[in-house]
Order: sequence, then C-alpha cells, then structure tokens
Amino acid sequence: MLEFNVKKDGAAARVVFSGRVDNEGSAVFQQAFDKLLESGEQSVVLDLKGLEFINSSGIGKLLIFHKKMVNSGRTSRIEGLSEEIFTLFKAIRLDKIIDMKG
Repeated sequence: MLEFNVKKDGAAARVVFSGRVDNEGSAVFQQAFDKLLESGEQSVVLDLKGLEFINSSGIGKLLIFHKKMVNSGRTSRIEGLSEEIFTLFKAIRLDKIIDMKG
C-alpha cells in the first residue's frame, strides 16, 4: 500500500511517499499528483525515501506529472531514492529528464 504526506512551505511542497507503487499504489500515486497540480505550488520535491517498489505504470505517472509541471512553468525534483530505485531510474535515463538525487 502506498501512502503520502504533503508538507507545504509557501509556494513549495515536499511530498513524502512510503510503500509500493504497484497496481494498487499507482492510483494513490495519481491522486497525489492530481492534488499537487491543482494546488499550484511552484516547486515540488518528491521524497521517495520510503518507496519500496515502483512499476512501469508508476514511472509513467511520474513522467506525466513532471511534464505537466514543466509545461505550467513550475519545477519538480526527486530526492531520497534508494540505491535500487535510483539504479533503475538511471538505467531508463529518467535522471536525464527529471532532476534527482539519491
């Protein structure tokens, strides 16, 4: 099961995720992104330190969220990646599209 907590600081937000982005968690991932896009924060940090797993559907939702943020003149960044997920993101070259650090 995936859970998230949003912490706002002015025009910025940090979203801390924990759990798994599998078929069930993918819907929760989408809910979090929808709320962030609607709320209008100029900068969003996605803290994935508690993320245990992410499937291709979750990666797709992540890419769409990032694209919508960029297209609306806002920024998003990923932090707190486990070594395993960071290696996956680098293998699919996601690190070339989205600003991230482990």
